[in-house]
This record gives sequence, C-alpha cells and structure tokens, in this order.
Amino acid sequence: MTYHDVGRFDARADTYDNPALQRFFGAVHRATLEFATAGSPPRTILDVGAGTGELLALVHARFPDAVLSGVDPAVRMLVRAREKSFPATLSVGSVESLPYPGGQFDLVLSTMSFHHWTDPARGLAEIHRVLAPGGTAVVAEHLTRGWLRIACRLLPRRNRTENIAEVVALARNAGLDFAAQATVFRLAGLPFVTALRLRKPENA
Repeated sequence: MTYHDVGRFDARADTYDNPALQRFFGAVHRATLEFATAGSPPRTILDVGAGTGELLALVHARFPDAVLSGVDPAVRMLVRAREKSFPATLSVGSVESLPYPGGQFDLVLSTMSFHHWTDPARGLAEIHRVLAPGGTAVVAEHLTRGWLRIACRLLPRRNRTENIAEVVALARNAGLDFAAQATVFRLAGLPFVTALRLRKPENA
C-alpha cells in the first residue's frame, strides 16, 4: 500500500464504520468467511488489511476459541479496531513484509485489500510463508472478467493485476495451489467480488 493510500485510510478511520459502507463490506465479509471455512475450524487466523476489525469481529463470533491476528499499514484504522470487543493481536505492517514467523497461521484472509498491495507477487509469497503446511488463504477482491474487467479499467487503480487467471498464476508462482473460487458479492445480479481459495501444500 502506498503512502498516499495509508494516509487516506488514516483520515477515514473515524467514519469507516458508517452503516452504508459497512453494508457492502459486511456482506462481502460474511460470504467470504463462509467460503473460507467450509472445512475443519481454523485455530490461528490472520486478516491482512484488517482495517477497523469488522471481519475479525465476525471471525471471533464464529470461532471464539481461535487465535486471531490482524495487520494493516494504517495506524488509525487499527486504533479503531482495538476499541472493539474481540481478542486479537493487531500489528502495523504490510502484506509485502508480514511481521510474523513462518508457518504460523491455518487461515489467512484478505478482503478488498488486494488492489492496494504495492507488490502482489511479494504479498502472496509472504502469505505462503506465514501459512502452516496445508493452510488456506482466501483473497476476495474485484477479480474481474468480461464486462466488469472493461469497466474497472476505466477507474483509477493502483494494482493492474485484476484478472482471476493472473492472480491464480501469481499464487502458483508463490507456491500456493488454487483450490476454488466463488462469487461473494453481486451487483445488479452480476458477479462483482470474487473470492479465491488458495492452499499451501502439506509438504511445503
């Protein structure tokens, strides 16, 4: 995430949880969490781009015994997250340099932060590093195709990698296997946010 992006999110921290905005993010969070945790319950979970902690609050409600961590480069966003009543270790940092030892997490989540990553290839490599063998990562984003890909090209975007096949290729180069994909939010009945489920091989 660029300095400009961090400053913008810090400036919006006190209003980021407004109901109109969170209706969209809440729907994405709920659907992504359902998609991410279809198997056995994860014990250790990291939210990359944790923001004000809304996704982590949902995760805690669903998995109250899980050990939660969140990372975000915007300090003010994490200040807001720390005011909420869920237990989590919240750290200032970026996906390109995650402040955790290798093999720590069963599940890594990223919702609507991928397009802010400065280096998607490096970010996915870092997610691979911090995942436990056999662990799962889920990236939910405007990963586009067809008409939506054309429409998104008209908007200012920091990350040019927005095609599903391109993200899957980057993930595989980082050592992550593609497991599944799902639409987690629709706009006017059409796919708008896609989640990719990625796995770190058991022998990695």
